[in-house]
Amino acid sequence: MLDFGFSLVTITWDSFLAASLDSNAMSPRVLGHWSPWLLAADTSLIEAWGTRLYNIALMLLGLGFVIFVHELGHFLAAKMFGVKCEKFYIGFDVPMKIGPIRLPSRLARFQWGETEYGIGSIPLGGYVKMLGQDDDPRNLKEENQRILAGDNPTTELSPQKSTSPDTPKLDPRSYPAKPVFARMIIISAGVIMNLIFGVLMAATAYRIGVPYTPAVLGSTMPGDPAWKAGLRAGDRIVGIETSKDDQMSFDEIRKKVAIGGIRKLEAPIDLTYERQGERKTIQIAGSMAHADPDARHNFQTIGIRSAAVTEVGQIPTYSRLLKLEGRKPSDLQLGDRILRVDGVLFESNDSGNDFFGYQLDELLHPKLNQPVELAVERKDAKSKQSLTVRVEPVALKTLGLRFEPDAVTAIAENSAASAAGVKLGDKLTKFNGQPIEDGICLPNRIATMAGQRVTLELSRENSDPIQFEWTVPTRFILENDLPTYGSVGLDLPGSGLVYSVSKKIASVVPNTTAAQSGLRPGDIVQQMQFGNLTPEHQTYLKESRIESLFAKQVPIDTIRNLQYIHAIVQALPVGLPLEIVVERDSKIQTATASVMNETDVFSPDRRIALSPYRQTYVAKSWAQAIPKGLQEIRRGIGDVLEFLQLIVTGKAFNYIGGPATIAAQATSAASQGVSPLLMFLTLLSANLAVVNFLPVPALDGGHMVFLAAEAITGKPVNEDLQVKLTIGGMVALLSLMLLAFRNDILFFLGSWM
Repeated sequence: MLDFGFSLVTITWDSFLAASLDSNAMSPRVLGHWSPWLLAADTSLIEAWGTRLYNIALMLLGLGFVIFVHELGHFLAAKMFGVKCEKFYIGFDVPMKIGPIRLPSRLARFQWGETEYGIGSIPLGGYVKMLGQDDDPRNLKEENQRILAGDNPTTELSPQKSTSPDTPKLDPRSYPAKPVFARMIIISAGVIMNLIFGVLMAATAYRIGVPYTPAVLGSTMPGDPAWKAGLRAGDRIVGIETSKDDQMSFDEIRKKVAIGGIRKLEAPIDLTYERQGERKTIQIAGSMAHADPDARHNFQTIGIRSAAVTEVGQIPTYSRLLKLEGRKPSDLQLGDRILRVDGVLFESNDSGNDFFGYQLDELLHPKLNQPVELAVERKDAKSKQSLTVRVEPVALKTLGLRFEPDAVTAIAENSAASAAGVKLGDKLTKFNGQPIEDGICLPNRIATMAGQRVTLELSRENSDPIQFEWTVPTRFILENDLPTYGSVGLDLPGSGLVYSVSKKIASVVPNTTAAQSGLRPGDIVQQMQFGNLTPEHQTYLKESRIESLFAKQVPIDTIRNLQYIHAIVQALPVGLPLEIVVERDSKIQTATASVMNETDVFSPDRRIALSPYRQTYVAKSWAQAIPKGLQEIRRGIGDVLEFLQLIVTGKAFNYIGGPATIAAQATSAASQGVSPLLMFLTLLSANLAVVNFLPVPALDGGHMVFLAAEAITGKPVNEDLQVKLTIGGMVALLSLMLLAFRNDILFFLGSWM
């Protein structure tokens, strides 16, 4: 049987979702920051390449094993019914040449008994060649002639008895000579083997231990659907749509939200979460507000991030920036567990011995302008010690420009702003009776007023000003320094509203580069670009892989707004110049502003990189592991069927992945360990089983349709019709494969660029 399906369709959510908002990729305080802009490499080049080659080898073995299992199913079933198997190949051994140069069609081969075993040069699947069966329509007549009894029969056995004088006698060891039920078993055996081994691989992974990121929220993005619906840090999601699982992974949530958006954008999604032992189901709609304008694939999100734990993850994360600015890092070390902030112990939770990063944030952010003392537990090979580490406040970075606040863009349910009747479009004008001239720094200033009663005034078109009061919480998370595209806004702690920032400059800080270059109030910022960089700045940007962010003029609009620019500035060294294009009196002007530290406004980010919250599910027995394996194969089949439905409706053509995508995903899984690789191979087994059993001629499912027709009518499908349908099926498959190759090229080219 010729199996194209292995590389034809693969679910590529994990690759395309890697930069999705709903992941740690957007959290600067968790390892795996939105870009690896300050990670120091300790591994030597040789070690890195050795590890990479090892992972590639594991990937090749894993993918080869899945193909082997599928073909082994066909092979064993054929042998069981006495069918002669002439070839058993992993990969295709198609003759190839470039001009006069003939390329090797196979990498290896050997003969054992009547069967030739080999590895073909084209790694797009595999096949078992049975006597009397050939998926190439051009060889059909020749193959039919070969199996006629008396034409070099394979055994001394009597030829097949004819039921009619006109029926040719067939070689009894040929595939067509076997009864329909036997051929059906042979055809379906590959799929059955994939499903069986898929269950076994997943069960083995669970016996070893499957690491996953629990669906515990670390934070919600201000103004996004989850924030507006009232979800908050610490909530554990235990159900989404029809999926219910107390050990649900964060990736499962991310995937379901994304797929829901492909099916129907911003359609309501049923979400069940647990908070303090109580469960509640809500409906929440996804959003495309954070779509990357330069990305080929964008997915809807709901604005959630997974949790971290208070174990220090990667000290070198900020080392380049600190070194360039001449600042000393804190005394925290890799592996330190933070237990208290200024003597305040974190509340217990269900993460075992760990505390969550959001609990640390809730204590640190209200003190962002103060030094704090962290009680940490430090372990080494021989002992465990407790000590106190002092962490200084970190100045907020700006360009020396102040921008007016603009309109309210989101209001949380059951919040102070909602109760006061604030509406979308209202504009912030005064805080505590004073005009607001600095919309970007306002949340950071309010953060220092924990426990105080404050007042906000807003203007509304054709209406009197609106005032409302609220008490700034004593514990909160300030999420205003994350570099995200789109209509994300800034929130004021405890207010329940999110607002945007105007592009109009309200004031310029005196004696700064911005002031000296002629920028002034009333200028409207249009574009930004890196200015004249020093060699040190160029080296830093290149090593941090952010040299392309402002390599050319970046338009300041609703996609890359000033909040986005503000977040990027936090990653730039003090003194780095940016060329700014502004509109002044309907004319375009160009000036320069440099990154500077504010003297009285501070960042919530203390430059502490935390480890992601991960758990490992270990099945205590095979009796527990096998049901988990069955659950995974069912989930995989469901994912593939859902994906195929989206293809049929024309909504998922851009997400079909080919061999390169499969190889990349498998290599990534292999780099994480044996269990993740086995789980990926389980998904791939489900993928191969479903796709190969589609009712498409040239696939196993197409052969099954022909056999079903033969069983019903009592005679084979007309040969000419089979040929025409098979050619049509192969054309469709090859077209889909070309689309998959195209997607691979565009995806990896885009990633590289």
